Amino acid sequence: MNRTRWIIASLVAVVSVVVAVVVVVVLTRDEDPREFVAEKYRRAQQLDQANNGLAYLATAAPAAVAATIAKATDPRGRRNTGDNHYLRFDNDLIAVSPHAGGSLVLVDSYANGTRRHHAHTSGYGWTSGSAAGDYRGGGSDNGGK
Repeated sequence: MNRTRWIIASLVAVVSVVVAVVVVVVLTRDEDPREFVAEKYRRAQQLDQANNGLAYLATAAPAAVAATIAKATDPRGRRNTGDNHYLRFDNDLIAVSPHAGGSLVLVDSYANGTRRHHAHTSGYGWTSGSAAGDYRGGGSDNGGK
C-alpha cells in the first residue's frame, strides 16, 4: 500500500472507532429520572407537595416501583425505611411510598427532597446540599447558632 492509502485507512479506522463509542454511549445512557417517571406513571397533581414536589401514581407496590425506576435511571443511592423507598440522584430525590393499594411516587429537587424526607434520609448521610459532590464541609451542627 502506498502512503495515501495508509492515511485513508487510518482515518476510516479512527472514524469507525468514534462512531462505535458514540453508539455505545447513547445506547447505555441512563434515563433522566424526572422524564422516566413522567413517561411511566400517571400524574396526580392533586397529591403534589409544597415546593414543587411532583406526585405520580403507580399500581405496583413501592419496592417494585422503586426497582423499576432504579433499573432505568441508575441512582447514586437507594435506601428504604419499611415500605418507603428513596432514590438519590445528582439533582433529584424520588420517594416511593404506599398509596391506595399501589404507590405514590414523589419527585423533588434533591435539596427539597432531603428537607422533606429529612427524618428518613438524614440517617443515610443525604444532607440538603448537592448530591453531586461528596464534600463534607465543616461548620456548626446546630445551624450556625
